[in-house]
Amino acid sequence: MNKKNNQRSRNTKELIVRTIFAMMTEKKKTVNQITVSDVCSQAGINRSTFYAHYLDVYDVVEKVEQTMSEHLTRSFLDKLEEGESLDGCYTEMFRFIRDYQEFYRLYFHSFHRSEAIGIAWNLLKDKLEEVDFQTFGYKSPEELAYHGEFFVVGLSAMLRRWVERECPESPEEMLAILKRQYDPPVQMFQWGKQQISHSQSLTDRESMERIISRTAESPSGTE
Repeated sequence: MNKKNNQRSRNTKELIVRTIFAMMTEKKKTVNQITVSDVCSQAGINRSTFYAHYLDVYDVVEKVEQTMSEHLTRSFLDKLEEGESLDGCYTEMFRFIRDYQEFYRLYFHSFHRSEAIGIAWNLLKDKLEEVDFQTFGYKSPEELAYHGEFFVVGLSAMLRRWVERECPESPEEMLAILKRQYDPPVQMFQWGKQQISHSQSLTDRESMERIISRTAESPSGTE
């Protein structure tokens, strides 16, 4: 009896989730445009049935977000616990997102936020705390925390662009792109320094030419 009730509950939750996402994809509605009444009417359920499982439409989205983040993290940690390298772990992460790209495409498009990746990062932090921050070349735990914030936003932007383009690159290619982000920035800063130096050199030269020109034009500069 309990198994039947549990299965019925899971089926109802899935129906509610599918209904909301169908309204977002097919009717192009944003989450704040969808009401509980809309969902119940579309799904053919009573409001009391909806409220037996969720507080409101936002609660549905947040729970889906949490669930997907947990699965994403689990796909990463499973590889890590199997002794896989970080390359393998991140490749698995990209593979997971590609497999569920429809959800992530809708998620990034509709909510314009990176909580799904942020939640996954927070779940991973417990594991990372077991590793000395100096192992990654950081001077302090706070410096590692700064990188975490930077990483979440940057990775989310990469993933958003990837799924919006329907994942044309393979997970392995995306890993290579991610890894390259840890080298070009250094070159970029060096390039910036060179450009500033070059610009300064031009500025100094132009200033000197103006001084010479003004000196030549001044009465004191004439014979």
